[in-house]
Amino acid sequence: MMARAMALSAGLALAGAAFAQGDDVLSAEASDPVTMGWMQGFPPPDDKVIRCTDDDYFAFPKLRWTVCHFRELMPTVAVDNGSVSERDIPVDLDPSIDGVTFTPLGGTGTMTWDEAFDANYTDGILVLHHGRIVHERYAGCLDPTTLHGAMSMTKSLTGLLAEILIADGVLDETALMADIVPELKDSAFADATVRQVMNMTTALDYSEDYSDPDAEVWTYAEAGSPLPKPEGYDGPRSYFEYLQTVENDGIHGNAFAYKTVNADALGWIVARIADQSVADLLSERIWTPIGAEREAYYTVDSIGTPFAGGGFNATLRDMARLGQLMLTEGRWGEQQIVPPAAIRRIAGGGDPKVFAKAGYDTLDGWSYGSMWWISNDDHGAYAARGVHGQTLWIDPAADMVIVRFASNPVAANTANDPTSLPAYRAVADHLMANDPTPLLGAEWRVEDIAGRGVIDSSHVSLEFLADGRLAGSATCNRMIGNYETDDGTITIAVPGATMMACPEALMNQERLFLDLLPTVQGYEIDDTGALILTTEDGSTITARR
Repeated sequence: MMARAMALSAGLALAGAAFAQGDDVLSAEASDPVTMGWMQGFPPPDDKVIRCTDDDYFAFPKLRWTVCHFRELMPTVAVDNGSVSERDIPVDLDPSIDGVTFTPLGGTGTMTWDEAFDANYTDGILVLHHGRIVHERYAGCLDPTTLHGAMSMTKSLTGLLAEILIADGVLDETALMADIVPELKDSAFADATVRQVMNMTTALDYSEDYSDPDAEVWTYAEAGSPLPKPEGYDGPRSYFEYLQTVENDGIHGNAFAYKTVNADALGWIVARIADQSVADLLSERIWTPIGAEREAYYTVDSIGTPFAGGGFNATLRDMARLGQLMLTEGRWGEQQIVPPAAIRRIAGGGDPKVFAKAGYDTLDGWSYGSMWWISNDDHGAYAARGVHGQTLWIDPAADMVIVRFASNPVAANTANDPTSLPAYRAVADHLMANDPTPLLGAEWRVEDIAGRGVIDSSHVSLEFLADGRLAGSATCNRMIGNYETDDGTITIAVPGATMMACPEALMNQERLFLDLLPTVQGYEIDDTGALILTTEDGSTITARR
């Protein structure tokens, strides 16, 4: 029973099972872990103690304390943030965000952003706009320095690491799983491709129905539990061992089916290709380069394997840094940390028709790919999502990131989607409509230069930085310069560029672009979101995010 109690926390992180709550469920205020007195005192009173061996240590309302304290309850492995000091995130708070209104899905009345905080049992939420913190709020067990369980947002980190390896050319997405990990040769994963695992279109005889005591999820959770096994137990004792036992149920590639074992199978692939654990690879490729404020960690099984499907824990601000990295297509300052192709593949998502077969009513038109949830809306928004309300929301059109940690009584995101998805969009629209610096943010990709278009497959871009610098690609060469704006007017200093030669047609396009920039006098962003720069002789440069 104790092992199953610990397994339950892993299980909840695994999927989106909805545990029904009665009408008398405590409010966010009443269930606040400080208000309830969990684990306060040295020692705490007996009736306020939470142990990992308690059957209900991850059940509401105790879970509102537990989500911030996994490290005290079970073994973990660190994700090092390096020895370099953290890189500060600029703060420019916008109090008006609390008053932003939206209509919940299926509702008739309105709700404010402020009201949604407690409605969703939020522990902390942060909004980045143009790389600046414009909203930040904490409650419950969370503060700016506390690490919180990311739950199944962990899967998206595993997917990102896989996409990095694919972009690096060391992982073949078309390869069969057993060709990379021969230990899987007798499992259902054997003849699945890496991409099918990444998109969760594998056909597995595996149930994550928590109401069924015989569901495979319980065997999986038992295998991943670091606690001693009960007498007579002869099942798998690690994630690696369990994955080798998964059986087939159909044809891979036909339909999306959200099953956490895919994430741990992918974690095995990533570790085998990189020859290091997902924790070490994440530290090396992302956590250290972005200057994370704090070391993060994964929960692990009995042999120290990081739980690649749901065991990651981090601070709210460091998750926001990750979101900003996604928003800028892998760039952090002047450094390209993640190959742009990896981010673009994630943002492109999977096949909506394949996803639709899973029947997610609140996610109509969405898709799933690389272990990220893709909205396919007109903002190109996509997300990492985890049970009990964990979300990392990326909105490229609004140049906005939202990260939320929560401890909703109901595990499935269907409980908070109606008061979350429209809220995210409402804040994005609010920020765009009231943006005093609309040039800032994601790179503008030039699509026309003085009526001549842009040569196919060439890359011409502009990026306006908050400190007055201008960066981008002139076609063949990177460029950098300076700019000043004032009420619809803009002045661009003669930019500098690297000196790489390329075919004549491309060089001619580059010369034209660089010659026009210092003559630009005005700008506007039209109703379609296009940036139009106008020169002193009436020529235009058109770009779009």
